[in-house]
Amino acid sequence: MAVVFAATVQGTVPANASITGPKTLNDSCWQISFEDSFDELSTWSELSEAGTARWRTQYIWSRDTIINDEQQFYIDPDVHGFSPFSIDDSILSIVAQPTPRALRGVVEGQPYVSGVLTTEKGFSQQYGRFEVRAKVPEGQGLWSAFWLLPSFDSWPEGVAILPELDVMEHLGHQPNVFHTSLHTNQTGPLTSHPYDHTEDAPLSDDFHVYSAVWTAESVNWYLDGEWRAAHPTPQDFSRPVHFLLNLAVGGTWPGSPDGTTEFPAIYSVDYVRAYVQNPSC
Repeated sequence: MAVVFAATVQGTVPANASITGPKTLNDSCWQISFEDSFDELSTWSELSEAGTARWRTQYIWSRDTIINDEQQFYIDPDVHGFSPFSIDDSILSIVAQPTPRALRGVVEGQPYVSGVLTTEKGFSQQYGRFEVRAKVPEGQGLWSAFWLLPSFDSWPEGVAILPELDVMEHLGHQPNVFHTSLHTNQTGPLTSHPYDHTEDAPLSDDFHVYSAVWTAESVNWYLDGEWRAAHPTPQDFSRPVHFLLNLAVGGTWPGSPDGTTEFPAIYSVDYVRAYVQNPSC
């Protein structure tokens, strides 16, 4: 979910076969380094210190910065007195809906409210396996994502776009398709390497596990433990990364919701995990 999103093209496996990872993920080869199964939601915002809370409710930039011409405003229960998050039976719901009347004056005129969660200043890791088990919503104009950005104390001066690894992006009007990509600045201007994956059944029908394995040599993507694509690791992927989960509405890529889009829209998350490789493998 780069701030400036390049046109998506169909990805292909690079000719360098050595970057291709195992066809199936072997859980015995991985040790969990971070896990949130959402028995509760531990958050912090500009009204509270990070402390021991796991998730921040905004991006590294200011909350009123709207990217990609999106139509949602990411709200926080402490700041706005209204929550886009709920937990039921250890399932996190990120909920997007039309802006309530009481919030219309504080959301920069955005017609929808939704939520974003990041582990910025809470957890980051260089290399490993990064994973979410989630159920994405279907509907025109809905944009679910699980992605990784490098961690900094503050936005680095002189940098417009950070290197980015998208583990999963899903557009609600393409229920059978999910997108994976790398965004890199190593040659100067932003360059995107997208891979599009069409599955037999709508991904919105059930929970699926979306994984990326990042090494110094390559990034490999998996769906439900089965390999989907690989790409050489760009040179500017050189820092630990943190997690981002969000449900966007509208924007230059998915387009606006229409009369067929059902609200509230719910992006359901069972767990988020990071792993390091087991030396025995």
